Formats: sequence, C-alpha cells, structure tokens
Amino acid sequence: MTVLVDCARSLAQKARMKLYELKRRSSVEWRRSTFCMQGECAEIARMDDGAILFRSTLAPGKIVRYTPEEFRALRLGIQAGEYDDLA
Repeated sequence: MTVLVDCARSLAQKARMKLYELKRRSSVEWRRSTFCMQGECAEIARMDDGAILFRSTLAPGKIVRYTPEEFRALRLGIQAGEYDDLA
C-alpha cells in the first residue's frame, strides 16, 4: 500500500512540475476551432516535446496533456464518428 501511495505522490509532483513548466513558457500558442462562436471553446497547443495540450476557455488553468499517440487515437476516433452521440 505504501508503494502505491508513494507512486501516486510522485506522479502528482511530476504533474505539478509540468504545469509549472507550462506557466513559465510563453511560447505555447493556443489554437481553437473556427467553429467556436460563443467564447466557450476547447483550445489545443503543441509543446516542443510533441505533447498535445487541451484546455477550456472556461477554465484555462486546467490543462490536460496527451502524448502524440494518445492524441492521434482521439483524433481518429472523432473522425470515425465514435463520439458523435456526445455533440
């Protein structure tokens, strides 16, 4: 049990460090879809290491980081219509 707790703490610390690194960088260029009209938009950016970042304009401080492989799988699923029932 202690090993799991230590592992979770380590992962949380790494996530905080990544967020801190992101806040320090001004080179991240957020992009949003041209279909976003009301200001409530999802934004996406690419990091220098290839990671893909997602955030919402409603909560821009909460950022989700994906590997290029994770993003590719998501993109292919969207293109294939796997999430059409959510929209």
